[in-house]
Amino acid sequence: MNDLNFDNLVRRFGKNIYHTAKGRIRLAVLWRDLLEYVPGIEQGGLSVLDVGAGQGHLALQLAEKGHQLTLTDISEKMLDAARDIFQTQQPDADVNFYHTPLQALSGFTDKQYDLVLCHAVMEWLAEPEKLITQLLDYIKPGGYLSLMFYSRTGLIYQNLVHGNFSHVFNNQLAGDGTTLTPTNPQDPGDVDKWLQQSGLDVLCKSGVRVFYDGIHRQRRKEISEEEIIELEMRFSRQQPYQSLARYIHVIAKRSAE
Repeated sequence: MNDLNFDNLVRRFGKNIYHTAKGRIRLAVLWRDLLEYVPGIEQGGLSVLDVGAGQGHLALQLAEKGHQLTLTDISEKMLDAARDIFQTQQPDADVNFYHTPLQALSGFTDKQYDLVLCHAVMEWLAEPEKLITQLLDYIKPGGYLSLMFYSRTGLIYQNLVHGNFSHVFNNQLAGDGTTLTPTNPQDPGDVDKWLQQSGLDVLCKSGVRVFYDGIHRQRRKEISEEEIIELEMRFSRQQPYQSLARYIHVIAKRSAE
């Protein structure tokens, strides 16, 4: 299995994720966590590497604060979409765009950054167990990692509550690369182990979409999105809700030594 390139999914990604409540829930939780655990986010001036940046929606918020940004993606079309969005909304941003997989990023930059973002990437990789070690090379001593991954536990739970028992019995949980269902959803226990082995200190862990996907589609249209986001954020760090979330977001710090 190869790392998935999103060139053929660009339009669907933008429409189905960030133009919906799913994307707004994701951004709300990520931004809250960054504000609480990464010093300087509000003030600006940090060097930020966004690996697998996609269309750069979170990076836009960081650009508004005056951070120095480097966006990378294996998908040239995704990165082109990010360039267009930045040109329209943040034309004066301090930002570089590198069309490259993480494995080849050293050919573009040898810098280390105050903050490395890697959101919704791990679950599309052929060798996800190598990701955190690879990212560590780009985090300054005393710097931070913001990692979000698609949870296998959350996927199993959603299949159970929707009655998709055959998927669970037959272990048919992964996507085939033609949809936005990840090809390699991750066991949170494995990710915890890899973080511990890397020597990173986990500061924060939040669930993203702890209940939203379980709401009937018609009911979603009838209730306030503001209330949904408020409750998603309220329960995002509480068990057992956190463990049942569609995604898990972790903020971890590298030792200053």
